[in-house]
Amino acid sequence: MTQPCGWIGRVAALYAADHLKKSEASLATVFQAVIENEHVPYLAAPRYKESGLRKRAQWERVWEQQREEDRDGVRLDIKVPPKYSGADFLRHSYWSNRGKLDVPKERFISYPSASTDGDPSLLLGWAGWNHRDQAEDLVNLINDRTEEDGWQPEDPRFVPLLAGLREVMPWGHQWYDEYDEEWGDSPAREFQTALNKGCAVRRLSEADLRDRRPEKRRGGRAKAAE
Repeated sequence: MTQPCGWIGRVAALYAADHLKKSEASLATVFQAVIENEHVPYLAAPRYKESGLRKRAQWERVWEQQREEDRDGVRLDIKVPPKYSGADFLRHSYWSNRGKLDVPKERFISYPSASTDGDPSLLLGWAGWNHRDQAEDLVNLINDRTEEDGWQPEDPRFVPLLAGLREVMPWGHQWYDEYDEEWGDSPAREFQTALNKGCAVRRLSEADLRDRRPEKRRGGRAKAAE
């Protein structure tokens, strides 16, 4: 074992003994416990109860009106959307990380049901990713599961990934619509093309993505998205 692994192992052993009261707990078990309350799903549907989803829809309408104001320069009568409460979230940890204005304060983005068949560990990404990073990660996941993992087009696990891409695209268009010399294209246009293609191949409408609800959660250890 290299020195970093030895150091991590010693810290994990201390955490297992002091916090879990399980001195023989594996590193995977310790890691699972550490991140348990530090992640929030990338997609609205596995974050909120129905009451929260209704509030989320109102917030989305407000954001679109604000974009319209920016485009047209005409002030609109925008109603203040309702604040969230703990009862709107599916897990208390999501509420603790987001609060009444749904401001992200978590450390990780989680991708339920997006892992490979050979490793069901919960897939994690960094919560510091901007909207372009998030969109790129979702496009890469869709491509990887198709080309490397052999998911068939009709696999229902593609639906939440495409739904997540749909959710992030308004921000993608807002901030990344212009040509990016380093990127070699407009990032938002590239992501939108991937979303349109993904939906066309699977014959999914915008309503299919918007109305999608998560299947029963499957367990698994956590791992980082590549």
